[in-house]
Amino acid sequence: MDPEAVQILREIRDEVRQTNARLDQTNARLDQTNARLDVAVAGIDLTNTRLGVVETTLVELAEQQRFVVRYLRTLSDRDGRLDEDVSALQRRVERIELRLGPADAP
Repeated sequence: MDPEAVQILREIRDEVRQTNARLDQTNARLDQTNARLDVAVAGIDLTNTRLGVVETTLVELAEQQRFVVRYLRTLSDRDGRLDEDVSALQRRVERIELRLGPADAP
């Protein structure tokens, strides 16, 4: 075989070996990147789980708040009606006292 051809083939072989070495380094870096991504995905999964708990808690709190608001509104309405009822009873007592005269003090 021609010595020049042998030299070219050796150079090609050496270049292929260097390329393979660079590919091995790239694969090692990709493996490290994949490992870091796995950790990041696990963290995201944990965060999503925690956010789900927070979301559920907020929904429950909103429902409780709506219940409390309705309850307080009902109490307020009832209080307003009781004030009206008491005022009406006071007027009736005053009219009765006017007809019968003042009550004797004990």
